[in-house]
Amino acid sequence: MRKAVIKEIKQGSLAERAGLKRGDQILKINGQHIKDIIDYKFLITDEILHIHIKTKEGQKRVLTIEKNFDEDLGIEFENPLIDGIMRCKNKCIFCFVDQMPKGLRPSLYVKDDDYRLSILEGTFITLTNLTEEDLKRIVSMRLSPLYISVHATSGKIRKTMLKNPAAEKIMDHLTFLKENGIFFHCQIVLCPDVNDKEVLDQTLQDLFSLYPSVQSIAVVPVGITKYRQGLYPLRRFTQEEAERIIEKVELLQHRNLSRFGTRLVFLADEFYEIAKRDFPPSETYEDFPQWENGVGMVPLLKEQLARLIKRVPAALPEKRWVKIATGVSAFRFLSEALSSLRNVENLEFEICPIKNNFFGESVTVAGLITGKDLIDQLKERLKDKKEQYIVLLPEVMLKDETVFLDGITVRDVERSLGAKVIVVKIDGKDFLEKLTGMSLGVKP
Repeated sequence: MRKAVIKEIKQGSLAERAGLKRGDQILKINGQHIKDIIDYKFLITDEILHIHIKTKEGQKRVLTIEKNFDEDLGIEFENPLIDGIMRCKNKCIFCFVDQMPKGLRPSLYVKDDDYRLSILEGTFITLTNLTEEDLKRIVSMRLSPLYISVHATSGKIRKTMLKNPAAEKIMDHLTFLKENGIFFHCQIVLCPDVNDKEVLDQTLQDLFSLYPSVQSIAVVPVGITKYRQGLYPLRRFTQEEAERIIEKVELLQHRNLSRFGTRLVFLADEFYEIAKRDFPPSETYEDFPQWENGVGMVPLLKEQLARLIKRVPAALPEKRWVKIATGVSAFRFLSEALSSLRNVENLEFEICPIKNNFFGESVTVAGLITGKDLIDQLKERLKDKKEQYIVLLPEVMLKDETVFLDGITVRDVERSLGAKVIVVKIDGKDFLEKLTGMSLGVKP
């Protein structure tokens, strides 16, 4: 059993007031040992807690805390899960980790497949490494909703894609979860000539049959880098193929809306970019159940910008020079969305699509741009500068708003470019305020 050692305590929290300190180890709560973070979160829902600890000096004590049912203690552990991460046992033909070169952040090479992270952080799992005990625990503790990478409901196809015999049992597992009241969101990473066409048709119909346990389905195109030597031969979707997929899914959305009251299945924004099609209205994505999976992110930002851009004044009080760094796929959208700002006095901006030389030019999303590519390409655009430029970076490029995939930091970028760097949320209000340097005076 791993140790529940405290790394940080939030200032003013219940834990701080009770006398807990960094380095203390929690042994038991109300007489129960803590297996992992799920146990911890379950045990602290009691309103009276008797916490057995071992201090960093080696002394054993019992602290009592009275709290509300949903009140957090304010503790961060040295190991966020308390015990180890459940590793992925698959060898997926499309695995992005296998397509990465050496030299990136170490955490990027960790292949997790952990149902605890699925509950806590919304990461996708395959269910292939779950034991009967794990499944029973999910049901008994009502760990819901889960985020599940399905890819195909055909056992034969899924086993081929994940290279794991346990992958065949996907419909058995999903049916078990449905019968036991567990809800889940599903993901399909779509690979040309593997799980598209008739296979996709079957997969979607099988998942529709599990509604309402299935709460949403995201269809995402496979990501391919230039580092695929020796791996399964995959390719990107063509424009024509993407158009057919869009037509198919939009027809199913219309039928599902009548049948279930929800569209249920949603396409990643990248499909509309590949097809060079206009994005559907933001309301098409309902409550954006898979926004962080790149589903509806651009349409929502587009709607926010269209609504808020009217509040930008005709002139700024001071001259402002801005470079907007983004992925190649967002260039067309941003150029159209910001076109009316070209007439704003004292605002000079350029949208800079950063080509992904690191992973290959077929990777066009902002979230996979490295600090080196950013610096190399913006240096060229800033070499003749005569004024102080501001560089806007979308937060998806960074981890914790500070570090790129290759370990380069925001501060490194500022030093290399001699420009001020501002990180922008994927939010229309935040974007426009940081672009103009002015408050728009409205809520997000």
